[in-house]
Amino acid sequence: MCSNAADFPPNCLPDVIAKGFTSLRRSVRNVRDSHPPLQLGISSCRYLGEIDSANKRCHKDAVKLDKISAPCTAFVYDGLTCDENYLIDPSYDPMGIDVIKNLVDFSSNVFLYYGHKDIQAWTNALEHNETDFKEIPIIKDFVTKLPVGGLILKNLDYDYTITQDFHIPAHFFAHVYNYVKAIKTAIPDFKIGLYVKAKGMMFYDDNRTSSDWYDFTTLNEVMDYYVIGFDNFNPCTDEFLNGGIVPFDPPNPSVFTFTLLKFKVALSGSAIAKDKVYFEFSVNPTLKAEAEEEFIPCEISYNEYCENPTYKEFMCVDNQDTFFEKGKFAKENSKGFIAKYIDLIDRDLKCECNHDKYITFTMILNGYNDQEKVTCAKLSDS
Repeated sequence: MCSNAADFPPNCLPDVIAKGFTSLRRSVRNVRDSHPPLQLGISSCRYLGEIDSANKRCHKDAVKLDKISAPCTAFVYDGLTCDENYLIDPSYDPMGIDVIKNLVDFSSNVFLYYGHKDIQAWTNALEHNETDFKEIPIIKDFVTKLPVGGLILKNLDYDYTITQDFHIPAHFFAHVYNYVKAIKTAIPDFKIGLYVKAKGMMFYDDNRTSSDWYDFTTLNEVMDYYVIGFDNFNPCTDEFLNGGIVPFDPPNPSVFTFTLLKFKVALSGSAIAKDKVYFEFSVNPTLKAEAEEEFIPCEISYNEYCENPTYKEFMCVDNQDTFFEKGKFAKENSKGFIAKYIDLIDRDLKCECNHDKYITFTMILNGYNDQEKVTCAKLSDS
């Protein structure tokens, strides 16, 4: 097993990853010393970078990075996972290392999601090390060879939706504080943020005595930003088919619905540093649960939605009004937004919206910048 920085990489990595690093040593210069500290900016883009290997169900040439012309202030990718032996690998697929390499070749402003597998794994890693965190030299080596601007820590939230014997230990977030400080000491000008679930913020607004929520008073002192995500905000059901699963107002007032208005109340009451908040909104459809196994990830796009009228029965989608609304909401309540996923919006222009492959991103951005609302017949609320 590889357990120290001297072994990493390439000795600790599968051949495909090691070859990527060997190539990278020749082709990527370390820009950390010559560039100012990087930021997410007002309109970051999360990149999926996944196509079907046969190139039949999705068109791989249409989602290559060098074809992306959207005004993304940064690129975000998920990402990296550290295991119990302090080995760092791509979170989902070994080829993810190639995606990261391509991102840093394409942009000098890249941020990666990073985490242990769950809160208990985080607890074991941090509490067993106190201030001598074994993974930090490995992180430093990784980001020296792949010069990204920072990390977004994930899987630090407690799953309140299930009954558990485990609870977050006292002083856990003091350990997180020490961990982040140690990373920043080891890697100057490196940014560290935290992923926060919007529904979690709302739940703990109603359960303020719980010790299982983030200690923002401690974390605010060391985190550079917070990314608040709205995945699974509401389940995709018939009432959200047109308007999406993250509504501003409830589509049916008689049924309990998570809304941006209710979230805003929780955000206002939270101790989270409001000047460090970014919102991550999906710019792709959401599938009904019963349809999820019928699609591969690159098919869950407005490209497919506009091309196939039958998909309207099981794809929950935003429209030109709700996207514009989200942009305005982000402007009023955050430092910016992350559009997820920029490479899969309308790659073949099936929505016929001003020849814009990134039309849903553009709709949010115009709302954020208080510009004229972009309209499109196929993405209207009719």
